[in-house]
Amino acid sequence: MSVSAVYACVSRRASDVARCKPSLMKVVDGKPTVIDNHPVAKLFLRPNWVQTWFEFAQQMETALLLRANAYAAIIRGRDGLPKALIPINPDAVMVLEAADGSIFYNTNRIGLFQIAALRDFGVAIPAEDMFHLRGLTFNMLVGASTIGLARDSIGVAMGLEQQAARWMANGAKPSGVLKTTKTLTKDAAVRLRDQWNQFTSGLQNTGRTAILEDGLEWTALQLDAEDLAFIEQRNHQVADIARFYGVPLHKLNVPMSGAQLDPQKAQQVYVNDVIMADLELWEQKFEQVFDLDDEGMSVEFDERKLLRADESTRINTQRLAVMSGLRTQNECRAEDGLPPVEGGDELLRPVNLAASGSDMTGTAPDGAGRPEAGDLPDPGAANETPEEK
Repeated sequence: MSVSAVYACVSRRASDVARCKPSLMKVVDGKPTVIDNHPVAKLFLRPNWVQTWFEFAQQMETALLLRANAYAAIIRGRDGLPKALIPINPDAVMVLEAADGSIFYNTNRIGLFQIAALRDFGVAIPAEDMFHLRGLTFNMLVGASTIGLARDSIGVAMGLEQQAARWMANGAKPSGVLKTTKTLTKDAAVRLRDQWNQFTSGLQNTGRTAILEDGLEWTALQLDAEDLAFIEQRNHQVADIARFYGVPLHKLNVPMSGAQLDPQKAQQVYVNDVIMADLELWEQKFEQVFDLDDEGMSVEFDERKLLRADESTRINTQRLAVMSGLRTQNECRAEDGLPPVEGGDELLRPVNLAASGSDMTGTAPDGAGRPEAGDLPDPGAANETPEEK
């Protein structure tokens, strides 16, 4: 995480996932309905007695992105229902396999809080009491660590960072040589070199005046093209690390050349290609671990906050949705934090979408339809004059 590109990618994705509020849904009378009085729904509000949902989701997603594994012990009440989720550092967990195929999680408690929170569990926590998010895996049980797979790319970035730090330590200037026409002893050469470095190295010594003794002259060495290219190499490493996490460069404040996407479209692509996969993983894992599908329930994360447009675009979109009969006025007002208005819960029916030959309500106008009784009139009878009749 000390590499800025890794920190930026992980913190960006983790924060964006944490911003998507989860809801427990069930189809009631043919309509998707939010369920609030279920134990899992209560975890979405307060996953444990210390963290908010945002903090919990951010920590779990960070572990998932770094180690491809995120663990949270499930604290249950006496009735067996889940009461809390306690996140655990993935470095403190080892997955164990029993001969009968059972899975256990050998957990090392780090800190007094975890010791107290997990006091009712043994050293090995059974799989039914562990919420385990897995990333890319090759054995079904443990995700392949992302920073392990990217260790060479991250190592190069760290090496370039250390090179830049040493360059700044030398006053952000190339090194050089002290020359003299006289022959110096080894001790004298070492002494002069150390005195020069002590006097000139470091930003705090920039601009100081040096006094050279006994005919010494300073000759600076110029940086060649390969030395100057290390800045470009650092930008390349940022792009290389971003590929491991699927984060577009504009999210990392890296200048991009060539044609650029519209900001709104770029955000839509980012959410569709990167964040939605994370949300799908969370949704399916909640449904699997807590057997929600057996109760006809599902989990849905709301990604609309990530796609929130500017005010003018948002108002025009809401206006079209109301005029098209897709949403009510109060639904759109609720998005902007406005109170409901009287009559705003009814869907408006566009006039041009009414049935043919009817008024805007979709019912037949007065006098329309077949005569109540009798034969149908001759089609030309209405145009006959009295004399012709």
